Amino acid sequence: MELLDRYLNAVRFWLPPAQQDDIIAELGDDIRTQIEEREATLGRTLDDDDVAAILKQRGHPMLMASRYLPQRSLIGPVLYPAYVVVLRIVLLWVMVPVFVLIVGPIVIATAENPTIGAVQTVWNLAMAEVFTLGVVTLVFAILERRPLRELETWDPRKLPYVPKTTPSLDAGKPIPRATAIADFILGVVFTGVWLRLAWYRAGFDLDVLHVTLAPVWNVAYGAFLLTCLGGIALGWTSLVWPSWIRLRSTIRIVIDAVTVGAAGVLASAGTWWMLTSPKISAADLAQAAHWASVGMKIALAAVAIVSLIDVFQEARRFFGARQGSAK
Repeated sequence: MELLDRYLNAVRFWLPPAQQDDIIAELGDDIRTQIEEREATLGRTLDDDDVAAILKQRGHPMLMASRYLPQRSLIGPVLYPAYVVVLRIVLLWVMVPVFVLIVGPIVIATAENPTIGAVQTVWNLAMAEVFTLGVVTLVFAILERRPLRELETWDPRKLPYVPKTTPSLDAGKPIPRATAIADFILGVVFTGVWLRLAWYRAGFDLDVLHVTLAPVWNVAYGAFLLTCLGGIALGWTSLVWPSWIRLRSTIRIVIDAVTVGAAGVLASAGTWWMLTSPKISAADLAQAAHWASVGMKIALAAVAIVSLIDVFQEARRFFGARQGSAK
């Protein structure tokens, strides 16, 4: 029963690895028994439509998997792994580098007392992370209590096919559900933040300091927006078609290429902002601009290197998946 195998494979995707085999074996036996009983009642073999109706009654694979997992008070077991991944990326891999490499040098260099400036930077980072933690938790709590419409209108006949081979480089393994959900949520969050806070802004204020952005940012805005939207596409693709490894790799390569191009455009500019303040001396402003520029160069170099490494890895995964599917 190919349709049943596809359903069980989809349920397996949402289960912890240690429990997958036992739960799938139990669930498979239960559904097969139901199918056999239905065939005995009708006096004929069930067709795909009949099997799809039975699977539809069982519920979406994600909801079916959640019934076998322990419940948490705020965020359930299905979304919890993605919740942890999103927090780790936003709090550690995004906010900390921004404050350490860019915001921190500006605040410290323009403060009357560098020590107080450093303390203020740490405090601002802590407050920003607490606020972000609350927002991300609220978003996942809402998602936990308001299931997606797709969970109610899904069609068993549109489930992905079970891979027949497992090629090298793990190319045949479905994308982990936590990774798929995290990519989607991060794409939505970053797109919203970019549109709300950065879209074609001429500058912004840091206490008594005004930062005027250089014209080069007008070129980079569209590229960064494209990468944010690409994150949404990446997460949605991985969530709906977890076995389509080559499609995911293609999207990631495109995102990385755009990211490297945007980093190159920014790096070639050399000047990214102008600092002005009626209460800070020109010497302090020059020092702040210098260290902020150093941080910007480090950040751009890191982004470019990480993106190029990811391009190489995804290219290997893409060709590995193609070779595996050809076997």
